[in-house]
Amino acid sequence: MAEGGNRTLTWLGGARGHLFQVVVLGLVPAVFLGTLAIIIQLAESLSLQAAGSQVETLARMAAAIHDRGLESSREALAALATDPEDDECGSHYRHFLLAVEGHYGFLRTDPSGRAGCSIAQGTDISWLTKGPQIGRAMETGAFATGPYVQLEDGRVALPMAYPILDWLGTPRGVVATARSLDHLAKAVAPPILPDGARLLVLKSDGTVLARVPALSGDAPAITPVPELREAAARGRGGSFTAIAITGETSVFGVAPLGRMAPETMVAVTMPVEMLGGSERQFLRMAVTAFGIAGSGAVLLLWYSSRRLLFQPLGRLAGAMRRVRAGDMAARAGGGIGEVGEMGDTFDTMVGALNEREARLTESEDRFRATFEQAAVGMCHTTLDRRFIRINSRFAEMLGCAPQELIGRSASDFTHPDDRKLGLDGIDHIIQGTRESNSIEKRYLRKDGTIVWANLTVSALRRDGQVEYIIGVAEDISWRKRAEDELRAAKEQAESASRAKSDFLAGMSHELRTPLNAIIGFAETMYSQVLGPMPERYREYAGDISASGRHLLGIITDILDLAKIEAGRMELDDRPMEIAPVVDVALRLLRDRGAAAGLNLISDLPPGLPQVMADERRIRQVVINLLANAVKFTPFGGRVTVSASLTPDGGLELHVSDTGIGMTEEEAAQVIEPFVQVDARIARRHEGTGLGLPMVAAIMEMHGGAIAIASQPDAGTRVTVTFPPRRIFAVTATGR
Repeated sequence: MAEGGNRTLTWLGGARGHLFQVVVLGLVPAVFLGTLAIIIQLAESLSLQAAGSQVETLARMAAAIHDRGLESSREALAALATDPEDDECGSHYRHFLLAVEGHYGFLRTDPSGRAGCSIAQGTDISWLTKGPQIGRAMETGAFATGPYVQLEDGRVALPMAYPILDWLGTPRGVVATARSLDHLAKAVAPPILPDGARLLVLKSDGTVLARVPALSGDAPAITPVPELREAAARGRGGSFTAIAITGETSVFGVAPLGRMAPETMVAVTMPVEMLGGSERQFLRMAVTAFGIAGSGAVLLLWYSSRRLLFQPLGRLAGAMRRVRAGDMAARAGGGIGEVGEMGDTFDTMVGALNEREARLTESEDRFRATFEQAAVGMCHTTLDRRFIRINSRFAEMLGCAPQELIGRSASDFTHPDDRKLGLDGIDHIIQGTRESNSIEKRYLRKDGTIVWANLTVSALRRDGQVEYIIGVAEDISWRKRAEDELRAAKEQAESASRAKSDFLAGMSHELRTPLNAIIGFAETMYSQVLGPMPERYREYAGDISASGRHLLGIITDILDLAKIEAGRMELDDRPMEIAPVVDVALRLLRDRGAAAGLNLISDLPPGLPQVMADERRIRQVVINLLANAVKFTPFGGRVTVSASLTPDGGLELHVSDTGIGMTEEEAAQVIEPFVQVDARIARRHEGTGLGLPMVAAIMEMHGGAIAIASQPDAGTRVTVTFPPRRIFAVTATGR
């Protein structure tokens, strides 16, 4: 007995007991009150919606009754408009006045709007001729109404007019009447308005034309209900809840009166207290039913919580205790609902932990195999660069066994000149400002030899802190040896090139002196200075002189290019004009151009600035460019020399031709020495290919540049550019 009491106390004080108390004392009352509030709110909302729909229907019915009454008035006017004129206002006017209820009388006008015959019920209706409906009916030839007007006796009437048309359809007057709102009050209030309801007719500005039933005291001319004024201004039907003029919360329904009474609305209002009797009865029944259902829910909760909550929680707690004790095979089992999902999740989590442990073991084995068998050296070090882990490749690079390196500092095996390399990068990695850092450094092997390595350093972090440094080293000693060999070969080639240039530059006197002698003797023989000689020998002497001069020109170009490459040529810079240099070059080549059927044109703009340059070398540039253009331009072509200033203050000289042109690849080759591009015309042009390379070298000495724009069979444009520092500023007088 005592044991059972202890179990009860344990249950009440345990997690399950507390959970049950919270559910019973908190959840059930909260759900009950919340549901009750929702039911009350829903019933109130449904009641107001039903009442709004009902009141809006009453307003639409009143509007329809009003429109039917006005339609009967329109039909009466249409019938009177077809009667012949009756000076005594015959029996028809009187008949319609008595037959159609709500009219003040009938009146006929002539085309000018002056009243003719009329009949009324004891009141003067001549005011009908002053309303806008008369003119509107005459203008449109159709039925027209005016706005509601309030008469002296306090009643409200709607004036109407119908045109009288002759046989041609031309208006020759109107028949007019005024319809009282009394017919609406009589037709609507007793038959369709329930007790407590009130009917209002009002204009779009909120002016009340009629209230049925009327208020006991003085009523304001404009409704004091803001919502009603807004609805009247919009001119659309609908329903809403607001405080009525009587101070009661009421439901309003509004509807427009139609096209015969524009800018006029009818409204029906009814206090909320008089609505929703059936809905309140439904609410009482619902509350009673909910109370019964709530009691049953408590009992159902006890049973279901035991099956769905307490038993699964007990199994889950037991399984957790077993796992905590190290039994990773423990399982909580499934269940229904969220607690069952918790048990399933726990079982899945334990299974995932077991799988993760197995994957970690497998991953560690793979890492160890990858680390040890990597083709590059790998190591892990502490933050102060002491080895923690070394693979065999890294140990082999240093000529040691892996166990010899553990605990040693990396600086012990680093070349003294490279010990500070990469330290800044490691600091940035530790601080988190850089992911990795790569350097090339030298290590000292155990035997004292040097090995070059490309070292990439990164870090392994846990919880934002660096655990150890990772180093990956690739042996690049072979590449360094190749670089050294390539560097030595380059230096040797440069030395040979300098020796060649020095040799060619030093051959200037040795080559030119004998050539000048050959040319001189050949010209002496050709001129027959020492006496006559056979004509054939004389021709041979001319050929020897021409060939010698050609060979001297080639040697001069080669020697000049060699001097430039050797750095022995110096410029004689002086201020010079471009135009005279161009004119001299054109005169020298004009005969050659004429023989080839070419037109040589100078298109230099006036006022070009002076250039600081070596005039002889610039003349050589222009002559070479023109000679090339003449050589590669077919018969009948054109060669043009022009110039322009660049946006940055430099000067460009252009030589354009309509010759054979080149491809982009060929244009890049022609500035190389001894290259001549002319495969498309079977290379019928002579030359050494030194013209454009000489131009490029001379312009480079002046700090300028050469550019070639060309297309096959479309000509070539060569541009040489002088930098701004060699151009004299243009003054106001043109210089």
